[in-house]
Amino acid sequence: MGRVDGRCRRGCPVATGFLDGHRVLGFDLETTGFDPRSDRIVQFALVGSDADGSHLNTHSLVDPGIAIPIESSRVHGIEDGDVRGAGSFGDHIDSISRLIEGSVIVGHNVLAFDWRFMEVECSRIGRDVPEPLAIVDTLVIARRFGVPGRHKLGVLCERYGIRLERSHRADADAGATLLLLWKLMGAYPKKFKGGIEDFVASLSQ
Repeated sequence: MGRVDGRCRRGCPVATGFLDGHRVLGFDLETTGFDPRSDRIVQFALVGSDADGSHLNTHSLVDPGIAIPIESSRVHGIEDGDVRGAGSFGDHIDSISRLIEGSVIVGHNVLAFDWRFMEVECSRIGRDVPEPLAIVDTLVIARRFGVPGRHKLGVLCERYGIRLERSHRADADAGATLLLLWKLMGAYPKKFKGGIEDFVASLSQ
């Protein structure tokens, strides 16, 4: 079983092949709610490997500048007191952008949720959205490949033997998503052919 506790001390494994030579990072956000227009980021994580195979693990709480609703805290366990003094999104955007630029970003429902928050938060502070080489959404992959059962991250992790601890914390979910991609690449090797950009483009066809 792959065990994810948010630390991935030996590096989160990533399948070889079309990801070789790229920085590959699991990406996840925790937020105050579901609407990027009115809600804010409270935690981010980028977990994975650099192009040379060295491990990367950057995660932090973020002060959203607004109260965190109780119902959101019940999901991710992050409360107002936890983010006090953690720095605003603007304080963290430089380190986030340095990692994302030119990288392969892997997330679960990342296109509809996490990346949308990134776009709105960057716009809010007058910053350009960092440009990854590609964004790989494991939710889209699971749906397109017809993986049986429900496609929530926790359900897919259980299906593929990934032990997800501290679910709904950004660092744990980011690491789990990267492991999930690795498992999907092993389960459907013929689907992962060619270059990463061609693969991502094929998912939108």
